[in-house]
Amino acid sequence: MLLLMTRILSSLFYISSMRKTSEEFNSSEMIKNIWHLSGEEQTVEELPYWETINRYLEKVDPEKLQDILNRLCSRLLCSRAFENMRIRGKYWQVIIDGTQLCSSRRELDGKSLHRTHNKGTEKEYQENYYYVLEAKLVLHPKILISIQTEFVDNEEGKEMEK
Repeated sequence: MLLLMTRILSSLFYISSMRKTSEEFNSSEMIKNIWHLSGEEQTVEELPYWETINRYLEKVDPEKLQDILNRLCSRLLCSRAFENMRIRGKYWQVIIDGTQLCSSRRELDGKSLHRTHNKGTEKEYQENYYYVLEAKLVLHPKILISIQTEFVDNEEGKEMEK
């Protein structure tokens, strides 16, 4: 849980690299806050190094990631730290955002989306890409928490348009 929470918070605070996360988060106050947000009792005095976190994330079950995000959201909302971000003092704002993750001219896999550029010319080529839809909770103009992620798969193999 500590590994995931560290990585999630790093993204929320727009820290540019995991190495920088290790540098900025390894203070006693930050470590205490990360443990508090994770809802677990503190067992170490130092955060894992960024390489350890990355190795762990390569192996973690995506459903576990979703569960961690849901728990983080719940703890943040219950803490009332972002109460003033409610709309009309009552509602939380959730936005839906679609994002292209990566693209390549080479085949990615059977579920990637694709589109053809420069149709009918000698410069015609196919772009393969992944697309994801996310529901994000707005806690602050600079703090958006992804609360649900859904990858768009190309089940039929057809060319896609936005």
